[in-house]
Amino acid sequence: MIKHTTTLLLAILITYGASALSITPTLVASLPSTLVESSGLDYTGNNGYWSHNDGYGDNHIYKLNNSGSITKTITVNNAVNYDWEDITHDFGRNYMYIGDFGNNANDRTNLHIYRINHPKNVSGTSVNADVISFSYPDQAQFPSPWMNFDAEGFFHRNGLLYIFSKSDGSAVGYTKLYTVPDQPGTYVATLVDSFYTNDRITSADINADASAAIISSNSHIHIFTNWSGVNIFSGTHRQINISGSWTQKEAIAFKDINHIYMTDEDNGSGNNLYAGDLSPWIADMTTSIENIVAAGDTRITAFPNPANSSVNFSVKADERSNNSVLLFDIAGNKIREAKMSEVSGILTMETGDLPAGVYFYRLFEDSKAIQTHRLIISH
Repeated sequence: MIKHTTTLLLAILITYGASALSITPTLVASLPSTLVESSGLDYTGNNGYWSHNDGYGDNHIYKLNNSGSITKTITVNNAVNYDWEDITHDFGRNYMYIGDFGNNANDRTNLHIYRINHPKNVSGTSVNADVISFSYPDQAQFPSPWMNFDAEGFFHRNGLLYIFSKSDGSAVGYTKLYTVPDQPGTYVATLVDSFYTNDRITSADINADASAAIISSNSHIHIFTNWSGVNIFSGTHRQINISGSWTQKEAIAFKDINHIYMTDEDNGSGNNLYAGDLSPWIADMTTSIENIVAAGDTRITAFPNPANSSVNFSVKADERSNNSVLLFDIAGNKIREAKMSEVSGILTMETGDLPAGVYFYRLFEDSKAIQTHRLIISH
């Protein structure tokens, strides 16, 4: 087993090419032979990860450490691994979700997502699963000649599971976004939108403050920021190329706001855990003041602070046409978003309906996070 000899604070190498942005992942550890096809990944904190196999009827999830060793195995009862493709959790880590929606032949009529108690709340070695069954609203034939009803990536946000399709055959190029409720039951998924990635999606995740979502393939990471509503594709898109030797990369997960982990399957090469740094493209609200703005260079101020019924934001800038302000609660949920006035540079935001507490406001310029500060709301 190959072990990484340095800490995870070693970020990936960042390379700015003439025509594309790229990263080269840093090897953390090799994966055990039990996980020959690690298809989903979920970071638990404290250098721990949950993963699972792609198929084989293996209804287990495995906890790994930084050395690639399995430290715990949990059997998922009431679940069959037809083709488990991804794993995710809700914001409070009350539940974990396992996506049994792999559909290479585009002929499945038994698509499932299994909901289990989050493993942090499971003391034993088994857990019972609730079943979320779903179908696609736009699939009329089984198998479908238009092969865009496979899925390999999803994540959870605000009571919904966001599912991203993996296209094949003549459909390669577009990924479709569907949503289904996160509660047990049988549903027809809601088709939200599609996006041209020109590759085949293998995994997805959203970061802790919901400021960025990522979908990945064997060769690319697609970052979406500054979207509205449930349509992730309505936001700003950046494609980051994955440099280095090609391997079958199947799983991706955020470590924090802008650092990631990835795994690849053993397809003649690979079967490893990697670390990556996306901070050049995703700003962390808790550190962006230090990392982005020079000391004393305050671009945005809020008054009054503490605020009561409303708060005013003032931007120090000669050109304000591309500035906007986002307000987040302390859990990282986006609460408000508004565009600055081009004339005065003053934005007034209503806060009378918000609970008293600590919030963060973030200034964007041309969809790039510039600066973040703390706001207190007191009634």
